[in-house]
Amino acid sequence: MKDGLENSFKEALNNFELPYDGQAWESLSQKLSAKKWYQASSVKWSAALLVAVGLSAYFVINSSNSNTAKLTVAKTTHQETKPTSSLVTIQKETANTSDVQKLETKENGERKQLEEVPPIIEFISEMIPHSIPLNNENDMNGVATETSVNPEPTPSFNGSAVIYDFKNRCQGETFQLEGSRYNERVVTYAGKTLHFTYNEAISLKLNEVGKVSISGNSGPYGQYEFMGSFDVNPAPSISLTIDRNLNYEDGLPKINMSVDATDAQLSWVSNVKLDTYQGKTSNVLAFEKGIAIVEVQALGAAGCKSKEKEMISISEDYNLLAVNAFNPQSMDSRNSSFMPFALTIRQTPFKLMILDPDNGGLIFQSTDASNAWDGIDRRDGKMVPSNKAYIWKVVLQNPVAGEKGEYRGTIVRM
Repeated sequence: MKDGLENSFKEALNNFELPYDGQAWESLSQKLSAKKWYQASSVKWSAALLVAVGLSAYFVINSSNSNTAKLTVAKTTHQETKPTSSLVTIQKETANTSDVQKLETKENGERKQLEEVPPIIEFISEMIPHSIPLNNENDMNGVATETSVNPEPTPSFNGSAVIYDFKNRCQGETFQLEGSRYNERVVTYAGKTLHFTYNEAISLKLNEVGKVSISGNSGPYGQYEFMGSFDVNPAPSISLTIDRNLNYEDGLPKINMSVDATDAQLSWVSNVKLDTYQGKTSNVLAFEKGIAIVEVQALGAAGCKSKEKEMISISEDYNLLAVNAFNPQSMDSRNSSFMPFALTIRQTPFKLMILDPDNGGLIFQSTDASNAWDGIDRRDGKMVPSNKAYIWKVVLQNPVAGEKGEYRGTIVRM
């Protein structure tokens, strides 16, 4: 009987149905809508808050505080989901068991969506400190300044970039080398060590015989390395002696010069005519008034040269050493007739003519140095008037190199 009674109660309960209340269901639907708006708003505000916290962590705190920011975000999210639990409790009290299960299933899906938000915030909080590096060194205005952590490497040593050969040079030369941006250089010469910095040109007068060595370093802290060397060979010694007085030994105007030099080949250079261009002696042929520049060069066995230069003043033009007056009555034969003195010495073919300045008539003519003019006019056989200047003219058939072929002047009979 007891079992039958229990079965009756079970059957009655299974077939029991609550009466349908449409107003209650409508009220429940409104509450669910409100819940959805509230939960969505919570998600938006939570995301905005977490982004703000992440940006604040970038500007204010260092990277070590990023974990604390994550924990704060997680706690905030958990607190925002609490009103959902109370709302579910109310729904359970007003709905049947099956409806409550549906609400719980829907609630779990929305809660799962809320729990998926933090990984997005974690991604932002992780990326911000690494995407823009922080610099703790500030300038005077409090603004971070960027510093170089990878300075430009020092160029490697390269001796060929600054010098092309180490050929031997001669005493007296100037050794020049352009500046180098690759290395500093040290020059050792004549017992001295000379230091040349980057981009500093080398200019060194080689006054002493010996060896020149050059080294260069590969940077501010690089070791100096040997680049090369060359010898400074001796230049031949030379000494030039000049007799500045004119010499007419052979009828030509000469200035004698001589050179003292040993084991050297000599050569002469001048702006005027020289009678020789080799050997230890030479002569300037001083045909015209002015300045003669003479340079003698000595070439040594090692290929080195020495030279010496002098300037010589020539005070007058060469005019065959002719006088400008004569006296037919003189007892001195050198003064009793007229013949340019150089013609009596040079032994060169010539033609002498005496001309009347009034009409250009020919008064006298000779091609022999021993046949001088004695003052007689060949036109009438009489002595020309005294104290009158007559024109003389000499034409040389074989003038020497550098000499003009015609001379002229005036002569007066006393």
